[in-house]
Amino acid sequence: MDYEDEKKDKLNKLEKKLYSRKAPLIIDKGRTLLPDEQVSVSEDWQESKSSFGNAARRFANMTKNKHTFAKKFLGFSVGFFVLALLVAGFIFLGGNNLVSSKNVDIKVTGPISVGGGQENSFDISIVNENNTDLQGASLLVEYPTGSRSPNDLSKDLTRERFALETIKSGQSFNQNIKVLFFGEKETIKEVKLSLEYRVSNSSALFYKEKVFEVSISSAPVIVTPIYPKEVNSNQDISFVIEVASNSKDNIRDFLVNVEYPFGFIFQSASPNASFGNNIWRFSNLASGDKKTITLRGTVVGQDNEERVFRVNVGTASVDDERQIEVPLSSLTESIMVKKPFIGLSMLLDSKEEDVVAAEGGRDMRGEILLTNNLPSRLFNTTVSVSFKGGAYNKAGVVAESGGFFQSIDDRIVWDKRGVPVFADMAPGETERLSFRVSPLAYSQLGAGAKPEVEMTVVSEGERVLESGSVEKVRSTETKKIVLSTNLSLQARVVRSSGSFENSGPVPPRVDQKTTYTIIWTVSNSVNQVSNVEVRTTLPQYVKWTGFSNPKNESFLFNPSSSELVWNAGSILPGLGGTSSQKSVSFQVELLPSLSQLGQTPQLIGQSRLSATDKVTGMKIESSVLPVTTNFSGDPDYKMGDERVGQ
Repeated sequence: MDYEDEKKDKLNKLEKKLYSRKAPLIIDKGRTLLPDEQVSVSEDWQESKSSFGNAARRFANMTKNKHTFAKKFLGFSVGFFVLALLVAGFIFLGGNNLVSSKNVDIKVTGPISVGGGQENSFDISIVNENNTDLQGASLLVEYPTGSRSPNDLSKDLTRERFALETIKSGQSFNQNIKVLFFGEKETIKEVKLSLEYRVSNSSALFYKEKVFEVSISSAPVIVTPIYPKEVNSNQDISFVIEVASNSKDNIRDFLVNVEYPFGFIFQSASPNASFGNNIWRFSNLASGDKKTITLRGTVVGQDNEERVFRVNVGTASVDDERQIEVPLSSLTESIMVKKPFIGLSMLLDSKEEDVVAAEGGRDMRGEILLTNNLPSRLFNTTVSVSFKGGAYNKAGVVAESGGFFQSIDDRIVWDKRGVPVFADMAPGETERLSFRVSPLAYSQLGAGAKPEVEMTVVSEGERVLESGSVEKVRSTETKKIVLSTNLSLQARVVRSSGSFENSGPVPPRVDQKTTYTIIWTVSNSVNQVSNVEVRTTLPQYVKWTGFSNPKNESFLFNPSSSELVWNAGSILPGLGGTSSQKSVSFQVELLPSLSQLGQTPQLIGQSRLSATDKVTGMKIESSVLPVTTNFSGDPDYKMGDERVGQ
């Protein structure tokens, strides 16, 4: 039995002895029995005089002393830290530190309200309240847009830098600046001041900034508009703009920009605009000088509609001469549109457009509709239509509805003698008038004449005011007939002449190739046309040889559709009654079949022309018959040369 088994066996025997009821008294002979003695125990605590007890007491006392020292040291540290914070706060917050931007003050003395375009002076004072000197100080002054120097008004003043002397502790430095501000009235201009400086024994750069504002109390220019406050719809008006200098110095390179309202039809201006029809540029406006612009146009609108004009004046931008860089003045003016006292409208061939396209020499019907829009009666009404223009045909005017054509002044006149209702028209009453007009044909137009007829309808009448006085009322309407251009296409064939050398038998023979030259010519009469295009289709027995002339013309062949296409682009109108022409020539090859023996085959199918009239906007389309082998216009042609032989 090994050691472990022996150990377990002893444990088992011991366990049986301990828990068995019949187990005998176990006495371990190996244990020492305690003596049976009485021990006396004191009832009071007594200090032990043993060395171990003394050591324990000394250790407890030493630990207690160490804790007391740590607490004292911690309290001292906290107190010192709080004291340091108080001292630092007193130094920095109390302003007693050696260098602080708070101890540098920038003061500005000058007007807070200035006149636009007038010279202004400002005194800038820099005060050093630090305990050390400010060294290497410099002052940067940044000016707002629209600032000019009195020494050079032609250039913008954007910034100035001044090198300052050393500003000693407790002392100040003064700097004067002079500037002219340009801008609209009641605008605020901001001037930014930046001070840079250093202190001894430091490489740091310190900054101090300040912004002061000035208000522009008056604009350097005064803009005065003169115009009617109320107009009738479709009434001609004059809008006058006066720009006067309010500055003692010259104002150079300034613009006047007028924004027109919807419903205003511009007619003319005096002087003419520098850009478009609404921007005027003036090189100089001297002190006390004035510029005047007069606009003329027509205002159209419904009853009680407002039409707003905006006038902007300012100096021109260096980058874009059409743009205002520095505004000097701006105003908004409105015109109230009232319902015309006499309602007037005119139709041409039942069309309401102001410009109607028509063919030269064709008769057109005009209708005039007149209505009394007054709340009172209208007396002695007259209506007249006057004619003018390069296509006006005096013999083509016919008056109807009781009117009379006065050839001496080219007018049709209707009054109460031909139209009795015009003697006294009730409120809301309407009358319809008619006439006929026929423009000149294209061939009748004179050299340089505009292909148009302009018609002006004027209606006048009288109304009685509450005071008993008589007031004349008037209404106008304009229409224009513009002749659409006469664009024609010609297609012909040649053999001996033209741009190419042709080959093959003439007359053409069965199963043998013969080439021909086709020439297309487009003629234009009175208006420029664009997107001019000519197309044709080749028969299956004809092919394009690949030659066309001129080379710079866009001439294309589409093999999938067998179409030849000439994109001719734009063609200008003819001058002096003649036509402007444009041509292209190309070569085709014929291979006739036996079935065509004795016939005159087609070389190209129908030629189709399309274009757009740039004046009238009308789409123009026409076509010419197919071209055959009959080249009778050629000088070498002989009778029978067009028929296919054996």
